[in-house]
Amino acid sequence: MPELCLVGYTYRGYPLAYALERAREFGYAGIELRDFQDISLADPAALARSLQRATDAAKPLGLGICSAFYGPLPVPRRHERAAESRAYAEALGVLADHGVPVLHTRLSLRSNGSGEVTSATASHEDYQAVQAALTTLAPVAEHHGVRIALEAHMGTIHDSAASLLRIAAEAGSPCITASLDFANLLITNPRENLLAATAAFAGLIGYVHLKNVKLLPQGYDWNLPLRWGDINYHRVLQALRAAGYTGPLAVEYCGTGDPDVFARDDADYLRELARRLSL
Repeated sequence: MPELCLVGYTYRGYPLAYALERAREFGYAGIELRDFQDISLADPAALARSLQRATDAAKPLGLGICSAFYGPLPVPRRHERAAESRAYAEALGVLADHGVPVLHTRLSLRSNGSGEVTSATASHEDYQAVQAALTTLAPVAEHHGVRIALEAHMGTIHDSAASLLRIAAEAGSPCITASLDFANLLITNPRENLLAATAAFAGLIGYVHLKNVKLLPQGYDWNLPLRWGDINYHRVLQALRAAGYTGPLAVEYCGTGDPDVFARDDADYLRELARRLSL
């Protein structure tokens, strides 16, 4: 079956060691490194220190570092944000030095007024700025053998399936890929056909985030395990297989309460699905 990766955000506010111990206990192959109570990924130097510490702690437990979240990836307008762009290129080298294959991230494109550009407000010029930034970074990622996986996420220019697909397809690099977060896609567009969207991304999926959500008349609830909610992961895993995705299944819990309950149940559920689907 595909490797299960425990997304560190599930244990936000906890020590790194606790998250690693739970990952081993619940049968995950590794973790997605995020900020923990005692871990910071604020800049390339902090990323390097944290990856070394995480690798040293994970190895005796038989765990790997499946990916690391570092971001946002800055999209400059003209000559702004040069220092951020240099730091981002440096971060790719840090991941390569520690054998981490996926840099999970989000784009940051500031509007001319205030806040971030989203797909609903993005112009042709905004997409051109995105491609200019990715064209600069793609050769660096290819040199280091690290995949940049852009997460479908609210409040970004790639918050919808259509906008993320446009960006990933136009990048034209094997190291610029999409990270499909199915719950985030539904939150942005409750009418999104997740199975059709997954099929459209065939060949462009570099990573996935699995969590569930229940859409409400006002807002949404994600205090749910994977087996509950509006997303049928039996069908989603079938769609991912048909789209050719063979990477890790990164499991994330964003709700409240005891994350152990959800991390354990989600791993059990995915193993059950893998048996049913012969993954």
